[in-house]
Amino acid sequence: MGPEDLFLDTLEDLRRRSDLRASEYDMVQVAGLVRRLLLDGQRLWVEANKAYRMRPVCSWSTVVITAGTYEGATACISMHWLDPMLEDLILDLRLPSGVARESLVPPQTGNLDAFLRYRVAVAGELGVTASQLVTHYANREGGVHYDSTPPILPLLGALRGDHDYALRLTVLAIGRIVHRALEPLAARIVLSRNPHPYGLIS
Repeated sequence: MGPEDLFLDTLEDLRRRSDLRASEYDMVQVAGLVRRLLLDGQRLWVEANKAYRMRPVCSWSTVVITAGTYEGATACISMHWLDPMLEDLILDLRLPSGVARESLVPPQTGNLDAFLRYRVAVAGELGVTASQLVTHYANREGGVHYDSTPPILPLLGALRGDHDYALRLTVLAIGRIVHRALEPLAARIVLSRNPHPYGLIS
């Protein structure tokens, strides 16, 4: 199997496991799939994109949910509201009547690397990036490996005690965002194999 087909199958697996009805097991498997696509040494999406040179764009919400305190600072986690599609739902239901949607910070956009640097859990000046959260759940919680030693980041270790499910929901949202960003590349690969009008071959 070449990198393009491995990419297609991995992305389809990510789509299935990123369903909002996902089990906790599926949520950690999302971390493993995102790691394979975006973080491993030879990033799979880059290998699959060599012939196409597409530039995936991510969109993510800045909504956070309070999750207690850490070292005197309020701790917040993105949860599944990181997905801007779901952000729209929570704002429709919970936005006070006197607050205009236009006054809120719009979803951020950027390339995959910018998204991976975004802090999905924060407490004061401390934070956990999307990349760090995915790496933890892939390498420590069973997405790829299991390791019972405490997380490398103290903030992540503290939040994991009472808010593990919230962190897993954040992983789920990361998977949904990554799938959405990479789906155009998957479509380009598939359609490039078929002649017009069934595909892109002229």
